[in-house]
Amino acid sequence: MAKIQPQLSPANDLLMNNGAGLFLVLPTVQIRNIRHKEHEIENPCKYHGLFWGTQKLFDSWFATLDGTQLSPESQKGFSTDLAVAEKSYEVGGKKITEEVFLPDGIPALAISYFGEFSSLQFQPELDIRDRYSSKWSDYASECAGSSCVSSSQGFFVAMGSDGEAKKLSQYRYKFYPQDYERSDIAERWAHSPAILTGKRFFFGFGKSREEALANMERIRRNLEEMKLRKAERLRSLSSKLHLNTPDSELADAFSLVVAQFLSMQNGPALPASGDRWFAGDRGWLRDAMVSLEAYFELGLFENARAILELWMASGNMNGEGIFADRLDPAQWRGFDGTLWLLRRFGEYCLLSKDKQFLATHSELARSSLENIIDKRLTERGYLRCKPYETWMDTKFTPREGFPVEVQALFIYDCMLLAKFFDGKFAAKLLRSASDASNALINFRCKAKAGDAELKYLADHLSPTLARNSAITPNQLIACECGILDKETESDVLELCAEKLAGKGVRTLAPGELSYFDKHVGDGSYHRGSQWPFLNMFAAKCEMRRGRAQEAFSLYIQPLISDILAKDVGGVPELYNGDGTDAPVPHYQAWSMASFIVMCKEYERAMLAPAK
Repeated sequence: MAKIQPQLSPANDLLMNNGAGLFLVLPTVQIRNIRHKEHEIENPCKYHGLFWGTQKLFDSWFATLDGTQLSPESQKGFSTDLAVAEKSYEVGGKKITEEVFLPDGIPALAISYFGEFSSLQFQPELDIRDRYSSKWSDYASECAGSSCVSSSQGFFVAMGSDGEAKKLSQYRYKFYPQDYERSDIAERWAHSPAILTGKRFFFGFGKSREEALANMERIRRNLEEMKLRKAERLRSLSSKLHLNTPDSELADAFSLVVAQFLSMQNGPALPASGDRWFAGDRGWLRDAMVSLEAYFELGLFENARAILELWMASGNMNGEGIFADRLDPAQWRGFDGTLWLLRRFGEYCLLSKDKQFLATHSELARSSLENIIDKRLTERGYLRCKPYETWMDTKFTPREGFPVEVQALFIYDCMLLAKFFDGKFAAKLLRSASDASNALINFRCKAKAGDAELKYLADHLSPTLARNSAITPNQLIACECGILDKETESDVLELCAEKLAGKGVRTLAPGELSYFDKHVGDGSYHRGSQWPFLNMFAAKCEMRRGRAQEAFSLYIQPLISDILAKDVGGVPELYNGDGTDAPVPHYQAWSMASFIVMCKEYERAMLAPAK
């Protein structure tokens, strides 16, 4: 894979992952802490650093060459091929390269330095932000020869070098400006247990001292072989899962997003919805199921099956037929995730022709749908939602009643899954779909767009069936489900292109009373912010009606330069309403999946013979 050189900015970073729950988030450039008298060097965000699952182990490190510390001022570049990351510096007229490597499969890390220098002192900083909220009787550090081992919170960190380790005990208070922008002002602390000397530094992590030391020795002995293996895996992945297009930037962006999206996988399931505060968790049902379409597009049906197996278990379903939207511990706070799960179950069975999976899980799907119909569907065909059960789930955007995308997904699910059942239950599904489709008439609204009057769908109906007529993107999910007449679908797409399209699709049209230009917290989360995951719903519909170039220009092209120049291979959770960057996760699973799906749809549209 060719090297990418993102822009040097504290706002940009790189996600590195071992595919087994360990990941490192590197800023392309560090900053000076202007709030400290010493103006010390640190990361812009507390979510930079090395995490194992949800536990942050490593905050950062410092390298001092011949008495001069590598700093933001001396950094000249940043590049990566996703196998390694390289920061280039110039110190005293000499070029220095820092290479960072995370191997596949094992919890380990290597940092190497190349260039002309006589001595190098390396100071790692461990994250100890939980020190004041829990017992720290297990915290300890010991040095021997070229190694140091630290333990805390049930984890062990083994550090070694090709030089020696000298015991140190230095605590530093951390202030992260990007978190302060989010009103996160909690104190953070880091601890340096040792100063290491040499040119290469190795780290092993484990749940025991022995495991951490063993992992450190594995990377120390096999570093070059591990680098070659990872590079080869990425080359093979790029070769197998590439895009047939003459547009080199689009092809590169696609390859990078695919590699990053798949590397976030932890065992059989997407480990998290994204980086930052989503890091290392087991993910959300809704996000995982929306993201699953990317696995279908890439032909990774074994992976898709494993993800469905994780969520589609009888113990995860409650008495209302709703599947848990979080696991470990299970919680049932969402409803739309269940509808996405039932949809992906049906699509998987159709696409993979996996009869065994269908036979094993069909009764569970039947039970879920039967309960939903009996307990949630009104006599008039409306599917009821409780407060905060959809993806727009803040106290500022309550949608109690009948959200349009819930109605649409239910119709789609009933029509799709009726194909797998015989007799009375299939008839019940089709009848329910028909009733729910007829109920859509009450969602219909009209809006002015230029000189035209366009039809569109209300965001939701209240419990008394009053329309919330704000122009939002949830109607795009109804379009993508293919349940609208062509004229209404065309009007919805035209209206959304004019009022909602940006880098991502806006959650509220500018001009609406509660629209926000900037993401400033929950109040603006769904009132103007641009969400890239929504792009695929509009793009798929545009391409379905023969407007592939319009789909590309509106919904794919705006993301390409950011994927290549900002957060390599990443698509963020959202952008501000005005399209500028927001303080949110930079690598969001369903945003990346959306980009993959759009690209594959575009590839098919471009390769299809002209009519």
